[in-house]
Amino acid sequence: MTPARGHRAASPRGRMPPHRSYPLLALFVLLLWGWTGFVRAQALPPSVAAALERAQVPVQAVSVLVQPLEGGAPLLAVNETVPRNPASVMKLVTTFAAYETFGAQYRWTSRLVARGRVLGQELVGDLVLRSDGDPYLTAERTWKLLRTARALGIQTIRGRLRLEAEGLRIPPADPFAFDGDGYRPYNTPASAELVNFNTVIVQLQPSADGTRALATLHPPLAGVSVGNALKLEPGTCPADVVKRLETGVQEDAQGVAITLAGRYPASCGIRFLGLSPLPAERFASAMLEGIWRELGGRLLSADAPVPSGSEWLVASDDSPTLTEIAYQMNKWSSNPIARQLLALVGAARSPDAPDHVAAGASAVRSLLAEEGIDRHGLVLENGAGLSRDERIAAADLARLLQTVWNRPYAAEFIATLPVAGVDGTARRRFKDAPIREWAHLKTGTLRDVRAIAGFAQSGSGRRYVIVAFVEHANAAQAGDVLTALLDWLWQH
Repeated sequence: MTPARGHRAASPRGRMPPHRSYPLLALFVLLLWGWTGFVRAQALPPSVAAALERAQVPVQAVSVLVQPLEGGAPLLAVNETVPRNPASVMKLVTTFAAYETFGAQYRWTSRLVARGRVLGQELVGDLVLRSDGDPYLTAERTWKLLRTARALGIQTIRGRLRLEAEGLRIPPADPFAFDGDGYRPYNTPASAELVNFNTVIVQLQPSADGTRALATLHPPLAGVSVGNALKLEPGTCPADVVKRLETGVQEDAQGVAITLAGRYPASCGIRFLGLSPLPAERFASAMLEGIWRELGGRLLSADAPVPSGSEWLVASDDSPTLTEIAYQMNKWSSNPIARQLLALVGAARSPDAPDHVAAGASAVRSLLAEEGIDRHGLVLENGAGLSRDERIAAADLARLLQTVWNRPYAAEFIATLPVAGVDGTARRRFKDAPIREWAHLKTGTLRDVRAIAGFAQSGSGRRYVIVAFVEHANAAQAGDVLTALLDWLWQH
């Protein structure tokens, strides 16, 4: 029977015949399926959303990306392309650039050189500590170099004792610019003359007879003294006793004095206060002279110009490997190391650049571009994250971490990150979370920022990259948000 005009015969098994509108319908179904998946990926887990509500932080202030390391669709993606302030999580970017530039086992070398003539126990000339920008030139290593000079018979330097750093160009930076507390070590800028992180440790403790509080400097700094007005008292020791003290730095014609005032309970025992009382160049000179004199050396003014053409290598010392240095930087979030590494990356990749910090930031952008990593509003100022201006998107940082996972140095890189609930800046966080010990996470904290980024394994054994930023005036109340996120991840 011929079908009537305007009607179509049913196809076998009841299917309708092809129709040109079906591709559009199929496309609509695919788009609907994709949109549904998008919404599912964008929806925060209920526990995380509840923690955000308690902290009074809107979801618009949060960026999250949880990505399986073996690839595939994200497990969770929320505002992942929005550039945000990552705080100290930015150190992961600096670590990546340093590994790509130098390699995991790279070492810097410091050399002690006698420039002049050695006459008996006297060096007529200069004793020069020649640094290549070593980010980990500590007081202990400097002491070993200077002790070698003493062991070789040099007691008196008739000339200068100084640090010389060639090839590293870093413009002056104001350590007071960030928060007005320029004497705190975390504000130390990068410097060609960086030694001991530009930090002196003030050791506080009760005296042997229990009548007063003592304060000593480590390392010794020539021309720097302690004005100690601490009052030893009985009672329990507050956890933040050091933060409660009144500290300052005063300078006059007699030199520099670190001032201390406040109450110090005897039950506190030994505590430590880190300060950066001098600019890097002056700090280096004061430390070199302080150690030299403590070793029994003498330093006299030169009677004549230093003899030219005579140079003797007295001692040399290699730094720990880059991995060991990055371990200290990331575990304990050292800003001076991070800033120095960014400058060293710039010097290595653009040696003729007038500003190696800016060159380091440029090198990072080039490295990310080489890996095909988008830079959604990336802003890199100092590489440490101690900045109101630095920005990176969670998607870009996650892609960087996935790139690291496929590098030969992946194990070394991951080992530098704090272990959740165990060590570094994560030792007091996530202690009761099921993911404890199963996540290596760099943490970041600023006034309006809480952030984590790194590698985590869920309870099922699957491995993920996780990046989470909270940037809001109530970020300080959002610690439970990150814990809830990790608890949720553990269940996958």
